[in-house]
Amino acid sequence: MASGQYFQFLAAVWDQLPEADRGRFAELWEGYEQILAAAYQKYAELSLNIAVNDMVPYQTERWLPYTFNSGNFISRPASITSTQDMSAGMNLTTRYLLKFRVDGGTPFEVNVQGFVPQTTLIGEVIQKINLAAGFPFASGIFSNTIIYLKSTTSGVGSSIEVLPTSNPDANACEFILGISILEVPKVYPEYRYPYTLPYERIATIPEFRDAVRVESMTTSLVEVTDYTVEEGGIVTFKEVPPENLWAVRTNIDAENPWATFGFLTDIYQKNSPRYIGVLQGLWYAFWNGPKPINVRRSLYLLFGLPTAKENGVVTKVTPTLIETTGDNGTIRTFEVPVGLEPEVVVGERVSTFDPLVTGIDVYDKINYPGFIEKEAGREGIQRFLTENASLGYGTPENPTDEDRAMVMLEEYTFLPQISVDAFIYPDINLQNVRIFLDSFKPLNKTYLFQVIVGTFRDILGATDRIGILDDTDLTSNLDSNETTFLDSATLTSYETSNIDALNIDPHGILFEEKILIEVFKAGIKIDEYDGTKWASDPY
Repeated sequence: MASGQYFQFLAAVWDQLPEADRGRFAELWEGYEQILAAAYQKYAELSLNIAVNDMVPYQTERWLPYTFNSGNFISRPASITSTQDMSAGMNLTTRYLLKFRVDGGTPFEVNVQGFVPQTTLIGEVIQKINLAAGFPFASGIFSNTIIYLKSTTSGVGSSIEVLPTSNPDANACEFILGISILEVPKVYPEYRYPYTLPYERIATIPEFRDAVRVESMTTSLVEVTDYTVEEGGIVTFKEVPPENLWAVRTNIDAENPWATFGFLTDIYQKNSPRYIGVLQGLWYAFWNGPKPINVRRSLYLLFGLPTAKENGVVTKVTPTLIETTGDNGTIRTFEVPVGLEPEVVVGERVSTFDPLVTGIDVYDKINYPGFIEKEAGREGIQRFLTENASLGYGTPENPTDEDRAMVMLEEYTFLPQISVDAFIYPDINLQNVRIFLDSFKPLNKTYLFQVIVGTFRDILGATDRIGILDDTDLTSNLDSNETTFLDSATLTSYETSNIDALNIDPHGILFEEKILIEVFKAGIKIDEYDGTKWASDPY
């Protein structure tokens, strides 16, 4: 028979098939197409991951089947983990009320002020909540620094509601639990139906369907709107899901970015599209050299602050958002983080990774002459001087050791200055910042590292204290300068210079590392912390 007759025959057979059988064949053919598409997608992802500019964060599996029934349902109690650290106590003078309803029962309100309201301790808050609840509702976790609330029942009926208090101005839910007053009433958990997932290392599942073919689909569930994927291989739904579902795409976290380009920089972050941006920016900086602008771009990416994604122009600027239009026509909108300001204007040209907001500055002797004295001050270099150093201001012909230290530090130092408002993500790792600066700086340079806490707008009470992270080093790392690992002859050559002011007197200048936090009021230093105690402490 001719080819046309073959097709006529197949068409005639198809017309004779029942509608149900036609649907089965269509579903089968669609499945074959999806198998080929899944194989091609894996090939495409592997090809993209060989170039840092094209990396994708996750490995995609298409059309995996999922079953949700009593066999993998998780019965667990409702709980709330506070985001507020109460290890140093809390001032509950004006905000002291909390109100809850547990498992749909009778609401109860509690005054959580301690014996001294200005320094209410976490134990006092826990005791008062449990007394009002009538059962062990609250406890302390993370070495008794964070409040944890848990229902005594498990399953779908287990719930905790945070309610408005009788006096809205006294509501302490934001202070104690980290829940904004604007969010209450708020019910936990938001997603009430948790199930275990059958596959490992799942990062996200953008969409569930009850059929592969769109023509056969009756249910479509979207991530965040209808469910959320948790760490540990759990998915939780707002409503009871259908028993059998297909995932259009399942994103598997195989940590491809770390395995391909991240380990070479020794900078690890939890896998995410933001980590992709960090690695792209860091490699851009490595390839283009340790200029202050490249250090600044990289720090913006490490902190997740808004930067231009491609070459383009700024098309809109408000106090809360910035819009750019790339040369390729892509329009992007960036939110301005709270406490920061736009540093671009409408019509300004921007290049890839250019910072768009304030938050981080990087100073050196070129872009900010005199930055050591202006930003660190003469007090800031006293820790580098021995008891034999000559102090004060000398003359150009006869500089003091203090003068030499100022000039030397400016010559061989750059200063990343980071606003506390730049910490817009809770997972920012300062160790990664230091690893980057250590590996990126020139051989003959070191750095000072300042985190600007900000200006206090409220009166500091006599018992107020700043929490100290003793294992976090925000000071200079002069003792890690590569010159300290050289032989004595080379060190001697480093200590002499044709610039008289840079000649180092080893009896007058000492490299060391030290924590020092100073508190100023109206420009006058009122207290300081030297890593062991506050100067104002009587003991």
